[in-house]
Amino acid sequence: MKKLARVIPFALGLTPFLAIAGTLIDILGKLKELADAIVPLFMVIAVAVFLWGIIKYITAGGSPEKEKAARGFIIYGLIGIFVLVAFWGIIRIITTSFGIDPGGSQELPSIIPGKVK
Repeated sequence: MKKLARVIPFALGLTPFLAIAGTLIDILGKLKELADAIVPLFMVIAVAVFLWGIIKYITAGGSPEKEKAARGFIIYGLIGIFVLVAFWGIIRIITTSFGIDPGGSQELPSIIPGKVK
């Protein structure tokens, strides 16, 4: 019950933002646009961390401390790649389930006079 008492004021505080955002489709569309802009940048960073760990592991020269530090970079890089791919996939599944076109194409209006679409 205490957890619910903490969540309700937070949810009520978000209602003006949800009213401005419009429908659920609009919110999901904005989330998709944000993911499409941010995920590739973080993906590059995660791959760079992974590759940096591999380079550090190769150049460790048999030192257990250096190998352990390099292993940490490799593991964090792999975790980052996994989380980003999963996040991107979840966003894609949700947006296609709600009919938000991944390509962002629009249906063209009819050009036949007298016919309104």
